[in-house]
Amino acid sequence: IHSNGHFKLYIDGGRTIQSFLEADLIDEMVISRLPILIGGGSPLFGDLPKFLEFELQQTEVLLSHIVKSHYIRKK
Repeated sequence: IHSNGHFKLYIDGGRTIQSFLEADLIDEMVISRLPILIGGGSPLFGDLPKFLEFELQQTEVLLSHIVKSHYIRKK
């Protein structure tokens, strides 16, 4: 828990997510995927200093196209 009492944050954006993962500050993730390939771009997670293992909690399909998966960090 943060000194201000915060214990949940919404983190978004490739570089921001990578920074939080590198600092081992992500305990839970929700990843949504769309069936559209745009090519190029930056990898979502990038290189990590160590192996991070997450366990799938739930997956659901939204609007017949979007796949939303919820993961919890295994420690």
